[in-house]
Amino acid sequence: MFFKEKLHIIKNGILNSIPTEKALPTVSDKGTLVNLDEIDDDLDLLLQDENGSLAKEKTNYLKDVIRLIILLDISGSMRGTEHDIYLGLKSLIDKHKNDSILLNFIAFNDDRYELLDDIVIGDSKITPIGPVGGTDLNGSLDFVLREKCKMGVNLLVTISDGADTENKVSAANVKKRLKGLTNEDNHFYFIGEPNEYQKPEDVYKNASQLGFDYDHVAVFTREGNGNKLNFLVISEMLDELIYSGKISPSWANPIKEHYLALTDKRS
Repeated sequence: MFFKEKLHIIKNGILNSIPTEKALPTVSDKGTLVNLDEIDDDLDLLLQDENGSLAKEKTNYLKDVIRLIILLDISGSMRGTEHDIYLGLKSLIDKHKNDSILLNFIAFNDDRYELLDDIVIGDSKITPIGPVGGTDLNGSLDFVLREKCKMGVNLLVTISDGADTENKVSAANVKKRLKGLTNEDNHFYFIGEPNEYQKPEDVYKNASQLGFDYDHVAVFTREGNGNKLNFLVISEMLDELIYSGKISPSWANPIKEHYLALTDKRS
């Protein structure tokens, strides 16, 4: 368990239900260097019950809370969808403001921006974004898997309209990491839009190369407020995860139907 996660558990009151006479570690002298290893050991002791095992069931904060991670492409090719993204994310936050969800909103172009980092969803504030730059899809996905998906219940949804352009991390390495983290608590999904050089099947191919299961991938179009619809679907996925602990195979039907309807109109 990471130092940050232990502090987060304590901050959110899990210790109230653990019988202990141990005191929280404190620093009393100004200017004294803090030994983080010693504090980390103290946190381990605080998180143990009388039998020496980590607190579980109702006291397990990380199991009671869903971490929603939205990894969003804001490269230049996403320009024109920013208003839909803002409205969609705002609607999702408003709907789930009273649910036990930690929101992570990570945007990427050729760089990466942690706009919301484990913020209680009801306290989350968002601002419009401006798409520009390249697409560090692989590197950003690798970062999220390393830093966000090692513990707790996690729903990671990646939204992008093209393949990686930065080559900072190979697709093979991302796939290895994603597959290694795939379990009943980690839910990994990819929503992609074909760019002007791609076909819908290219979205599935790229997602597969990154390790996503075929039935966890959907192809969308930005036409007709398509990116706003993506966030509505994510909101429904959250509902399923909250109430049943799993996401149905039909999660992507609204996105697929929307895509087919609009591409038929253009043909």
